[in-house]
Amino acid sequence: MLYPMETDHMLHGNVRYYSRAFNETAYFMFTFAGITPEYMRENNLGMAAVEEHSYYRREIHPGDHVVVKTCFIDFNEKWLHVWSVMINRITDEICAVNDQRCLHFDTERRKSTPFPPAVYALGKSMVQDRPEV
Repeated sequence: MLYPMETDHMLHGNVRYYSRAFNETAYFMFTFAGITPEYMRENNLGMAAVEEHSYYRREIHPGDHVVVKTCFIDFNEKWLHVWSVMINRITDEICAVNDQRCLHFDTERRKSTPFPPAVYALGKSMVQDRPEV
């Protein structure tokens, strides 16, 4: 649900709200592929969104209930592509779409690095076609 503190000066959902919602769902997907906080901390690895596009279709207002549906549309040896759509739960209207490419990297060397074979295989198995919206 969108709360009043998450609105802009015109009482619409602010960009920070959308960014947080899309970021949270991306990290939720990461955990299903084995890219957990523990995995990243214990191995000095991280994920970084290196390209992101958001498309706003409908305004959301305080009290609106939304759901964000997310999937991987590509999973490469060093990066993944996350696609998400925010939907108003009452009207079923699409409020926003987010498209992110995220890089897997070594946090000490600050360079991209391949996923371990098990993570790569699991992530690759989760890839699906981008849904039409």
